[in-house]
Amino acid sequence: MFRRVFNLGLRSQARFFNTPGTRVTYKRFDGKTSSSFTELLFDKTSRKYLAIVFGTGGLFYLTHLEEAPVTGRTRFIWFPRSLELKVGEYTYNSVIEQTRGKILPESHPLTRKVSRIFYRIVEAAANDPAVDKTLLKDVNWKIHIVNDPSMPPNAFVLPGGKVFVFSNILPICKNEDGLATVLSHEFSHQLARHTGENLSKAPVYAVLGALLYTITGSEGINRILVDSFMRMPASREMETEADYIGLMVMSRACFHPEEAVKVWQRMAAVEEKQRRGGLVDLEFLSTHPATKKRIDNMNKWLPKSQELYDQSNCGTFGGFYGAFQDAFGHPTTNGISEPKITIWGI
Repeated sequence: MFRRVFNLGLRSQARFFNTPGTRVTYKRFDGKTSSSFTELLFDKTSRKYLAIVFGTGGLFYLTHLEEAPVTGRTRFIWFPRSLELKVGEYTYNSVIEQTRGKILPESHPLTRKVSRIFYRIVEAAANDPAVDKTLLKDVNWKIHIVNDPSMPPNAFVLPGGKVFVFSNILPICKNEDGLATVLSHEFSHQLARHTGENLSKAPVYAVLGALLYTITGSEGINRILVDSFMRMPASREMETEADYIGLMVMSRACFHPEEAVKVWQRMAAVEEKQRRGGLVDLEFLSTHPATKKRIDNMNKWLPKSQELYDQSNCGTFGGFYGAFQDAFGHPTTNGISEPKITIWGI
């Protein structure tokens, strides 16, 4: 998800595959705890079962590899889309409960403006030949603006089309192109089915952790090893992928791609301020690429995104869209309609 100090959505999703306080133990039929995984390797019967388990698991893994949209990255994913949507529904209800009384109404000018920006992004994605159109079919999109100054900057899109934007991220976005950067990044996580990918990998991490436990006997060490060498690198890879897809989609939607670099520069300034105040979230930093690396990536991808921007006849789009809004009596700024309040006014 978007680089931030708070991750409300994934806290709920994590409940589907994490059970705090549980520990896997291995016992023989006589009730004694097995010494180690190494002992199993010297037992003929155990080796047979291990061969079956690993052989079946390897076959399952190989038959569930596919290419991620847009980037073509090979990834393991087996989690059914229907269950992924159920996870999204559960998380949505949880977030709604936690933010009750703080969500702006649909009629609020800010909600309408954010919705307009988001729907432009969705339409652009629908015109991308590399995008799986079935993920956009019959989706009940719903945009929520959470007005709570006490909550850190945040935004996310859940499976099933529910979008949350927290008010404190708006000053970092600064303008429409900045907000499009955030929304397209979050939207790209769903275009690439990163939720389903995470849920697909969760049992793999659990099995590896259980095997490591038979060797180390330490749940803490197992968690560090699995997180450091598998879970966190995979998370950073997906974040980078969402950065790339998001930049291309926002360019197709006629938002200025160079603004994405400025958003990350402003995010870097916020993080530096937090570091000076001693507020460093190590978990957050481990699951996301370093901001400097993201800025470098954006600069590297700008030529490609600018090419898509130019191919989309964006100069014509801006003028047409502004004229369309003028016809309904709304003032415009740079060809883009503005509500009577500023974009960040609440």
